Amino acid sequence: MKLSFEIWPNAAWGRCEIVGPAWNSWGDKPLDWCIRQVKKYGYDGFDVIFSKLEEIRPENREAQVKAIRAAMQETGLAFSSIGVHTTMMSYRWFDVEKGIQRLKNAVDWAVETDCDCVVTLVGDGYYDPPQYNVMSRKEAWRQTIASTKEVAQYAKDRGINFSIELLQGSLINTVEDMLKLFEIVDMPNLYCCIDVGTWYSSVKPKIAIPEAVSKLKDRIKVIHVKDEVGFPNLMSMQHVWFGAGLVNFREMADALKAVGYNDYCAVEWEGWQAGGLFGLGEPSAVGLADFDRVAEEAIEYLREQGW
Repeated sequence: MKLSFEIWPNAAWGRCEIVGPAWNSWGDKPLDWCIRQVKKYGYDGFDVIFSKLEEIRPENREAQVKAIRAAMQETGLAFSSIGVHTTMMSYRWFDVEKGIQRLKNAVDWAVETDCDCVVTLVGDGYYDPPQYNVMSRKEAWRQTIASTKEVAQYAKDRGINFSIELLQGSLINTVEDMLKLFEIVDMPNLYCCIDVGTWYSSVKPKIAIPEAVSKLKDRIKVIHVKDEVGFPNLMSMQHVWFGAGLVNFREMADALKAVGYNDYCAVEWEGWQAGGLFGLGEPSAVGLADFDRVAEEAIEYLREQGW
């Protein structure tokens, strides 16, 4: 399997109430610099959180695209995916429209930078945050299907893949629901993104990991690799250093190999964000923000675990 590394901006969510002053050592570096840095640690590709691209001012876009493509050519790294956390269903119709447009913007960036795939999740939650208080599950499904079809078609017309992350708290939080989405939407460029941390905190209690992976088979594109523990917080997840959480990395690697998965697996280190009991980063509330350490030690650990 091929390993990639996810590049984050500072203050990725545009707010500080959950994760504190979210800073990482690469956060203010240009994207082409980050790509070259990823290459130093032996990865096959890289992934980018979309707000890192959105930070680029319109007047600088053309020059930055050239710099990104030059770094890709120089390093030989593949641009695996753009990660976009956005709204696909909500009782606020205008938020859905803005969310769909943001995904289309990410697709446009993917075309310009030779990126293979745009990845998202079905926000805004439904279970967490509790949209069920203001809209029915039937309406949530209707919106999710409509949004997915629109974005998948837009991406297909431009030669880009579209992957939905199965995530606790969202409407698509089981393998069964993911398969239902595939069947109804019926688009050849629509895939499932597996977040390894999520799977061990919320999928495994319902179905064995090898069985879950085998049900999705060739509909999997992009793996987010992290470790996690289940805390009573937002979507019951807390990011911890590799080896400290619930994830059985060797079991997941074996399950992916068993179905012939040979696409990119992205180190998605979110523990750089200050967490605490009610956050998303390290439960100690002191995040590991040195991305050079993360890039070096994560790939060492994962290779030992069969990735």
